[in-house]
Amino acid sequence: MMYDIHNHLIYQFDDGPVSLEEVVEMLKMARDQGITRVFATSHFQELIPPELEEHYFRKLTELQDRLEHENIPIQVFSGSEIFFHHYMNETVKRTRVGTLAGLGKYVLLEFPLFLMPSGVSEALFKLKMDGLVPIIAHPERYSSVLENPETVLEYLKYGALLQVNAGSVTGDFGRRVQKIAMWMVEHRLVHFLGSDAHNARSRTFRLAEAVKQLRRHVEEDYIQALVEHFPARILKNEDPEPIRIPEPEEQRGFFSRLKQKLFSLGKG
Repeated sequence: MMYDIHNHLIYQFDDGPVSLEEVVEMLKMARDQGITRVFATSHFQELIPPELEEHYFRKLTELQDRLEHENIPIQVFSGSEIFFHHYMNETVKRTRVGTLAGLGKYVLLEFPLFLMPSGVSEALFKLKMDGLVPIIAHPERYSSVLENPETVLEYLKYGALLQVNAGSVTGDFGRRVQKIAMWMVEHRLVHFLGSDAHNARSRTFRLAEAVKQLRRHVEEDYIQALVEHFPARILKNEDPEPIRIPEPEEQRGFFSRLKQKLFSLGKG
């Protein structure tokens, strides 16, 4: 049994699938990989008008009804991937779609890929002070992390969790992204593995392939935590398992090993 906390399943809503039939095709792929629970995390911006939220839930219900009709054994829960802004805590309070499964605790957020905004630590702190748990989507893909991997420790210090993409683990976004993703997983800095599925062709569910890749590098108990035990805490509305952040004196060797990997990549 696996959970997928990050994907784009609501058709004709963002840059995801174009039809309900394509969504069903995607979820059949997910079923065949052993995925049984998914969160439909469509893109949302700072402003979420009530009519947009209603539109989302109307299509989510349509999808849930279709899965029941076709006897596809996957539960689909609500959610969103909210684009970072400085008052995310206020946006989340005003909406039902702002937290995963609408339970008022876990918030999946994304940053711009190529320019990290200012005020990130303050925004994460506000979320934590309001009893929310921020999850940062695919940190391994942000240019700021690619240039300075130490950035992820700052996110963790402010109470954020990390979600790595399956496609990053399998090398879909390039070798540098793959190495940083694997470095984070190997050091157990990650809470979730997500598909970030968008369609039935080029970007679909690939958790099974990523899990196969991870088995060469990390223990089975941690893999199960990434795809089942940690995500299950979302639906139980429980606090996350703590992540151990390396002590300052450990960090020199911690990052030097990664830099050696990235240097060897550049040489190759």
